[in-house]
Amino acid sequence: MTIKTRFAPSPTGYLHIWSLRTVLYNYLYAKQKWWSFMLRVEDTDRTRLVEDSIENMLEILEKFGMTPDEWPNSDLWNWPYVQSERLDIYQKYIKELIEKEQAYYCFCTPERLTNLREEQQSLKIPTKYDQNCRFLTEEETQAKLDAGEKYTVRLKVPKDINIEFIDAIKGKISVPSKDVDDQVLLKTDGFPTYHFAVVVDDYLMKVTDIIRWDEWIPSTPKHVLIYRAFGWEIPRISHIPPLIWANKKKLSKRDWDVAVEQYLEKGYLIEAIINYLALLGWNPKTTEEFFTMSELIERFDLEAVHKSGAFFDVERLDFFNAHYLKNMDILELYEKFKKYLSIYDKEFLEKISNFSPEYNKKILSELNTRIKKFDDLKGLTIYFYWDYTFPEDELILNSKMKLENFDDVEKALNITLEILKNKSWKFESTDEMKAIFIEKIKEAEMKNWQVLWPTRCALSWEKFSPWAFEMIYILWKEESINRIEKYLNSIK
Repeated sequence: MTIKTRFAPSPTGYLHIWSLRTVLYNYLYAKQKWWSFMLRVEDTDRTRLVEDSIENMLEILEKFGMTPDEWPNSDLWNWPYVQSERLDIYQKYIKELIEKEQAYYCFCTPERLTNLREEQQSLKIPTKYDQNCRFLTEEETQAKLDAGEKYTVRLKVPKDINIEFIDAIKGKISVPSKDVDDQVLLKTDGFPTYHFAVVVDDYLMKVTDIIRWDEWIPSTPKHVLIYRAFGWEIPRISHIPPLIWANKKKLSKRDWDVAVEQYLEKGYLIEAIINYLALLGWNPKTTEEFFTMSELIERFDLEAVHKSGAFFDVERLDFFNAHYLKNMDILELYEKFKKYLSIYDKEFLEKISNFSPEYNKKILSELNTRIKKFDDLKGLTIYFYWDYTFPEDELILNSKMKLENFDDVEKALNITLEILKNKSWKFESTDEMKAIFIEKIKEAEMKNWQVLWPTRCALSWEKFSPWAFEMIYILWKEESINRIEKYLNSIK
């Protein structure tokens, strides 16, 4: 059987991180079956449109390697994929429902509907349409149409039945029809509502599997009724659990950092985001945690998706991202870092471009175990790229390390200078450097920290920086000697 999934966003803003997981599950399921994944634009809510939002979504999906097989302006354009360009199609199917007496014209004004809702709220009863126009005769309806009265079209919800459907994740769901409103299918502006358009489009575009966030469960009975009104087969439906912040609140547009672009701007790797999102709500039934996209496609099982919400933990995402950074080939890491800077920090890219690639890659190779994401690097590399600044006295003097005065500091730094100026030592690794330093410090009858602390401070001028051996290995002998001598001259 041909499998076809879809992602159907509204062009109302940026792509959210929870929407990206929905895309990912649709993509994994379709590609596992060697079939099609489609993007359709649902722009029937004309009041909330945001210019270029769909283009931005497509750009992000392409970055994540999930370019749809069918989408607006693609080579496979064999019908409009944008709902606002399909109005004649919806009109045709609205007429069909009216002729079948499965839908009816509603001439109630916004004022009447508002008053009705307020009255129901005051009585503390469910707010729903009172079916005022459902029982108009054909003559009454035609007279109102001839008079040019504005109208909507509503679905005739059957009375006293249970609307049942099988959710591939949640199981059997049953809702009494008395709890379902005579929903609007066509608005006064001639545009269909989401509930009507999504059913017509999924049917005509031969969507076999609907995988979406479980906030759509209350809407599904409405969709089931529309399918039945037409006599169409209902696609397989799967509602995936919501993403929840660590404070147990659902991810919301009102919260910070819900846009995928925000995570890319912070310097998270695409492969880490995909890997982490795939495991939020899906159990691969293994102790393994790290998967490539091809491995996820091979292993993904929709039936193993959890029923309850999944916690979105930024620290956990940091863990995944740090793993990918630490295990990446240094050349690949360097190219990814430059690409990241070319998009999000051109000023810093220009700064590091003044240094040799070898120097930059050495910095990355030493720091890649310390960083969680690319935007950490700027703060960790200030002492490698900016002009030298002398450390504060209170930083380098430390009574706990028996560095009581500048004579103690000078003595310690002269030991470091003696080591660095010895041309016979090549320092091919930090381990070799460490062995030489420990031996010389021991000969001077001093403690390791009495030499290494002022050395690190003199080289980095910061409280937090790589350790002395790492600083020397990156800056190398000449620049390390230069900085230490500058500092010694300053205290003299």
